[in-house]
Amino acid sequence: MSYTDNFKTELLPLIDDLIGAANGTFNKLIFKKAFLASDITKDHTVVTGVRNGSAVPIIDPEVNFEAFPFIDANSCDTEECDLNTSYSGVTWKLGLISCRVPICLRTFDDKFLVFWNSYKMLNPAKVDAKYLKTALLTYITNLIVNSLEAAKWRVEYFAEDGHSSDLLNGFDGWFAQAESDPNLVVSIAKNASTKPDPTDPDETIPATYADQKMTGQEIYETLLAMYELYETQEWAHDKPMEFRITKQMAVTLASYLNSLKDTACCDGVERLNPDTFGLKSFSFDKLAFRGIPLKPMPEWDKIINKVTALNGGGGNAARVNPNRVLLINKSNLLIGTEEREDLSMLDIFYEKKDKKVYFDVEAYLGAAIPLREYILAI
Repeated sequence: MSYTDNFKTELLPLIDDLIGAANGTFNKLIFKKAFLASDITKDHTVVTGVRNGSAVPIIDPEVNFEAFPFIDANSCDTEECDLNTSYSGVTWKLGLISCRVPICLRTFDDKFLVFWNSYKMLNPAKVDAKYLKTALLTYITNLIVNSLEAAKWRVEYFAEDGHSSDLLNGFDGWFAQAESDPNLVVSIAKNASTKPDPTDPDETIPATYADQKMTGQEIYETLLAMYELYETQEWAHDKPMEFRITKQMAVTLASYLNSLKDTACCDGVERLNPDTFGLKSFSFDKLAFRGIPLKPMPEWDKIINKVTALNGGGGNAARVNPNRVLLINKSNLLIGTEEREDLSMLDIFYEKKDKKVYFDVEAYLGAAIPLREYILAI
C-alpha cells in the first residue's frame, strides 16, 4: 500500500504558478465531510489477556427447581439433593490485520509541497520527530488511523473463516457466529442475489441492488418477526437489548412510519403511533421497537458498499446480504486481544537506506458471541 492523490490533475490546474500555489495552501482547504469510523471499543466489550486458541469460559449456575422436597417432620431422616453447575465455552481465534504505507519524501511535486507548507526532504539528518508531525504527514497519519478503525469494524462483524478474500478470511466475525444457529435467525427474502425471471417463472436471473432494497413495511415485519422469536426465548427481558440495524433500513423505516401516522388506511398494517415507539415523531436515529432501541450502524452500510467481496462490483450490482439486523445486548459482543494497545499499533519511522517514511499499522484482535442470546435477521 502507498499514498496516492490527484493533486496534479485536479488542484494544480487551478494554481498557475508558485505564487498561486502559495495563495492556495492547505490551511485554506475546504474539507469534504468524510465518513469517520467510530471507535469500535465504545459500543462493544473489550476482553484483554486473550490468547489465540484460548477459551471463553461460561458458567451456567442452573437453579434446581426440584430441590427441597417435603419430608417427615417427625423423623431424623433427611433427603439428599443434587446440585449442578454447567460449564461451556467458545474458543478465541485472533487475527492480525496489517498495512505498511511507504512515502518517499523526495517524490513530492514542488507545488504540492508549497501547498502543504512543506519542503523537499533531501537531507536525511533533517528528518526528525518534528518533521514527522508536519501538516502533511499528520494528515496522512489521521487518514491511516481512520482506515484502521474501519478495518476493525469490517473484520469484527463481517469476517468469515475460509472466505476467498484476505480482507475477510481470518476468523468468524459476529455475523458468521450469529448465523451458525438457525434457530435464532430470521430470514430476509430481499437479501437473495437472484430473482424470478419474468419471462420464465421456473428460472431465476441476477438481482440488482435496487431489487434488494426493503420497503418500510417489510422492515417493520422483519422487526416484528424478530421480536416474536425473542419473546419465545427463556432469556428474554433478562438484559437490556437493542436492535442494531443498517442506516439504510433505519432511514426507510422512519420514513414509512411517519407516512403511516398521517394515513387513514394502512393497507392491512396496524395503525402505528409514535408513542408506541417512545417518541412523538420518527427520526431514523431515535427509533425504538416495542420499547427496544434501534441503533443505526452506518459502518455496516459503508462496509457492504465499499468492500469488493461484499458489493458485487459496486454500482447496481447485488450486495451480499445488504439488509441486516441484530437484536443483542452489547455486552455479548466481545472483542478479544492480548493487550488493549494491540488494537491500535502505529509506528512511524524514517529509513535512511530507502529514504522513505514508513507507516506500520496493525491490530491483533478476535470476535466472540459467548452466549446464545441474540436474534439475527439476515
